Amino acid sequence: MGTMVGRCASLLFGGLLLSVAGCGGSEEMGGPASCSAALPGATVPTVCIDLVGGTTQDIVNNREQCAKQGNTFALELCNHAGAVGGCRESHGSVAITTWYYPDATQSDIKMLCESAARFASNGIKIEFVLP
Repeated sequence: MGTMVGRCASLLFGGLLLSVAGCGGSEEMGGPASCSAALPGATVPTVCIDLVGGTTQDIVNNREQCAKQGNTFALELCNHAGAVGGCRESHGSVAITTWYYPDATQSDIKMLCESAARFASNGIKIEFVLP
């Protein structure tokens, strides 16, 4: 595989970690993909993270990380039915969106996104989004 160009991004919310090493590089593009976590017995996820962009190696790495944490990995975006809102982290052609479900309110999620945005590295945009 070729060399990766640009800064790398990672996002840690709700105990899930998705990382992207190929931010804006010349690698073959991967995704979309998602990783979701639910409390035992829950019918909807507690949190689900969408990954759009990145490289095929990013997808492989995130599949492994998601499974190691006991969560559910899929080669598709999260089911947004029932989602209250999310925080989208964007860097170049990569977007990682952490979706939150009914245990959170829109105002809580918006405040979380705004707090994370204050600490984001240069070139990384974090914003509140609705499903």
